[in-house]
Parts: sequence; structure tokens; C-alpha cells
Amino acid sequence: MPTVLRKILLLCACIMVMNVAAAGELPEKIAPTDPNIALIGRFDLRDKEGPRCAWPGSSIRIKFSGTAANALLKSTADGGDYVEAIVDGKPGNTLALKKGPNTFEAASGLPDGEHTLEIFKRTEAFANNIQLLGFQLEAGKKLLPPPTPLSRRIELVGDSITCGYGNEGPNQNEHFKPATENNYLAYGPIAARAVNADCVEIAWSGKKLAPDNAIPELYDYALPTDKSSTWDFSKYVADAVIINLGTNDFGKGNPDEKMWTTAYVTFIQRIRKNYPKAHIFCAVGSMMSDNWPKDQKALTTVKNYINTVIETLQKDGDKNVHFLEFATQDGNADGLGSDWHPSVKTHQKMGEKLAAALKKELGW
Repeated sequence: MPTVLRKILLLCACIMVMNVAAAGELPEKIAPTDPNIALIGRFDLRDKEGPRCAWPGSSIRIKFSGTAANALLKSTADGGDYVEAIVDGKPGNTLALKKGPNTFEAASGLPDGEHTLEIFKRTEAFANNIQLLGFQLEAGKKLLPPPTPLSRRIELVGDSITCGYGNEGPNQNEHFKPATENNYLAYGPIAARAVNADCVEIAWSGKKLAPDNAIPELYDYALPTDKSSTWDFSKYVADAVIINLGTNDFGKGNPDEKMWTTAYVTFIQRIRKNYPKAHIFCAVGSMMSDNWPKDQKALTTVKNYINTVIETLQKDGDKNVHFLEFATQDGNADGLGSDWHPSVKTHQKMGEKLAAALKKELGW
């Protein structure tokens, strides 16, 4: 082959590779510090490269003009974190983040005009951290002022149930996979959307109230694996707090009543200092019952313990503390998720129950 022809073919091949590598890239770069980016949830802002989050349900919202938008995200895990794009209020593309920088084609093929985009973290904190590196838009397009922040705010504190662990799993026999944990379809975000509220979650699978492996130990952090990331509670003052803990506490025998109820009262008093006017709901369900563990009557016991907690607080003058019971899941009617966790159908019912309680107690 003539040398000149060989060079031409090689050059063409290089150009083709460059075009493939650049496929999906959009030319207009938006910095992660752009003031038109709204962050919902606990974000650590200390890194100049961009804000970082870990808790489930953390989300990033923008409004833009054009037909497409890419999100630039960095993950500390490889395939363990999933994000979903909510475009104009509707769930769309999902991405399993690879370790390092990722370009997420969050929106494409839209009618040319104004659109909203939310990048929603489906998976929980043990999947590690996600960092926003910015957005990409089409040439000449820009971010618009974000949608008006919602005036109603709720916070959920819980374990795997609150995370949405395995809610998209096919049945109870399949073990957990990050791909089947969808916090967007967990009961908290479902209820929040029903009452037009923002939702922040402090939840981690397997966590308890007390005395060990306790979620209160992580409650003060923006990033639960980074104890230097102290959260500023003035950034998000909740109108309602839902605590759904106990499933893991009672899983291997009923805990000591005095120890457990004292820890619960102390935790609520701690929350009350951050949110003086909030309504606090002490919830149980939907995995607990009196049939398992055998001869333990775990559900009846935890309800008695929580009633003691509420009575103690109300006697001390805190009248905005309520009991909320989610019905024990019905696998025959609604199916089961991975490892016997609530299915999407069960989460829907739980979300409806929580929304009704919020409407009743807060007038929403």
C-alpha cells in the first residue's frame, strides 16, 4: 500500500475513534457551582471540584432551555451507585455509575423549549459518594432559574425499609443488588410527592436505634462515612420528621425496655433542638409482626415501647409527637422484594398512609 494512502487511512481511523469517544458530549459547559443548580438533601460543599452527597434520595435540580442535557457525575464506587433522571416530572434514564467521572445522558430528544431535570440518587449511603462535576447543554443554551423551592419539608430517619432496599427485586429469594434499590419509589419520596414537599432521608440498611450499629451515630453528618462533614441543620428545617426504626433492633430478641425507650426519647429531644416546631412521627412497619421471630411478639412489644416514648415526651410538654403504624406487608397480595423486603406495591401503600398522616396533623 502506498505510504500516502496508508497515512490517509490512519488519519481517518483516528478521526473516527475521536468522534466515537466524543459521542453524547454537549458543548455548553455548566460549572457545579452555578447558582441556578438546586441541591435537595445533605450535600458536602467543601470540595471545590463540586458538591458531594451519599444519603438516599439526594437530588440535584435544574431548569434549562433546549432539547438535551448531560450531567457530569463522579462516583467513589464501581457500579454500586444508581441515579435516575426525572425529566419534566417523569422518571427517565437510569445510570449505574462507574468509579471516577461519568457523563450521564440525562435528557435527550426533547421538544426545544424549557424543561426541568432532577438527578435523583436511587441507592443508599453504603454505595459511597456521588459528586456533581457540572452539566452540559447544547450550544448557546443555558440554565434558567430553578423551580421555586417547595415550602414543605419532611425528613425520614430509618433503615433498609426507608432506603427502598430491594423494592424492585422480583421476589424474596433474590438477594440485594444495587440495581433493585429504588429510593424514588420508596414510601418517603412517594408521600412527599403526594403532599408537594421536599424530602431528605437519613437511612442505612441494617441500622438500629440502640445500643449499637445505631443510625443516631450518623445523624449529624452530611456524608455518613466522613465524620468531618458536620451538617448545618439551619440549611434544612423540617416541618415533619418520620422515624421508622426497630425492625433490626427486635430481629434477634426484644431489647431492654428502659435502655431502648430512653435512647428513643433522647434521640427525639435531639431532633427537637434542630426543629422546634416539627411534627415527629414514630413509625413501625412494614416488616414486623408478632409471628417472627417466633414467641417474641415483636410487633406488639415495639408498639408498647413507642407508646411509652410518646407518653414520656407528651408529659414533658412535647405535644407534636405521634404514632404511625404501617400495616404488615402482605406478600400474597402485593408481592415481596429482595430478602423479604417491601415491594413497590407495599411502598405505595405506605406512602399513601404517610401522606394521609401528614395531611391530618399538618393540614397539608
